[in-house]
Amino acid sequence: MRVNEAIEIINGELSSQPAISSFEGVAIRISEVKRGCLFIAKNPDEIDGAIALGAYGIVYDKYVQMVDGEIAWIKVKSVYDAIIRLIRYQFLSNQIAIYFVSEIEYAIASEIIIDPKIGFFDNDLEELLSFINKDEYLEGIFIKNEALLDLVLEYNQAVLPTEQPFKVLTATLFETKIHYKLAQYDLKLPSLFLPELSSIIDLCVMNKIIFELRNFSHIAYMQPYFINAYAKLVGYGQTDRVVITESDIEKFKKYVAYIAINAKWGKLMLFLPKGYEGVFDMMAQNEVYLEKSDLNSLLKQENYNFGLVLGLENKELIDIITTPYVEPVLPLF
Repeated sequence: MRVNEAIEIINGELSSQPAISSFEGVAIRISEVKRGCLFIAKNPDEIDGAIALGAYGIVYDKYVQMVDGEIAWIKVKSVYDAIIRLIRYQFLSNQIAIYFVSEIEYAIASEIIIDPKIGFFDNDLEELLSFINKDEYLEGIFIKNEALLDLVLEYNQAVLPTEQPFKVLTATLFETKIHYKLAQYDLKLPSLFLPELSSIIDLCVMNKIIFELRNFSHIAYMQPYFINAYAKLVGYGQTDRVVITESDIEKFKKYVAYIAINAKWGKLMLFLPKGYEGVFDMMAQNEVYLEKSDLNSLLKQENYNFGLVLGLENKELIDIITTPYVEPVLPLF
């Protein structure tokens, strides 16, 4: 990238008469600085270090002392705005396609897409420029953060096709067997998420993105954890008691409806944080917990086949149901 080109892209002003005419890449973090790069100085204290590492240019928005007159010093109104402009430039110049999908679609896509030219980005905005610069062969990026759409002029969005691209052979609560392209696939995926699977397959086919259904393992949504009488984790399918957790209220509602409709043979119990009393009374029996630690005893005492917990992440539930069970010690007298 030539110096005058960089100035135009970031809407900057050259504050020096540099001896160099171009840059070899862009760096936001000091750890990414290489000889010849343009350094975006979010932290002015890192400028000396960037120069020592060989930066050919510094982008800044606060007063700095120009200690090296041979490199390019580019003043901008906002370093943050300069980063956004550079990201847009990279998308356009490298012709990188953006695929905007939902959380569940993102999880499914990251499981089955094996195309080396496709990346998945789920970090903050400022990380995106570094992400793009790491892979010169990148042709497409999947995102689920709607805020990132402001960076691009156009994007592809996953939509539900009019017909499912596969045939459902069998479907249980947490597993689905499908037939697709002359092959059968056993997926640990609730049929609740088959629309999302359909939209991702359709998006891949339409955009010639390489995917492999056999790579699918599981996603973190509606993940069943089988527990024993002590409310401790056991192997998949080893008991008739399952616990599922969800922190998002809208997803939780869908899980409750899905279990209620498709597992009428089992008893459904909802474990709700304080403040949700009465919200789900029409759907299933429920218990309210005051502290997350209360779930250790509630999960053990209640009689149910399906326990749905609102307000926990999967990791928090795992911590509760994997704590070793200690047999009570009876008094000697």
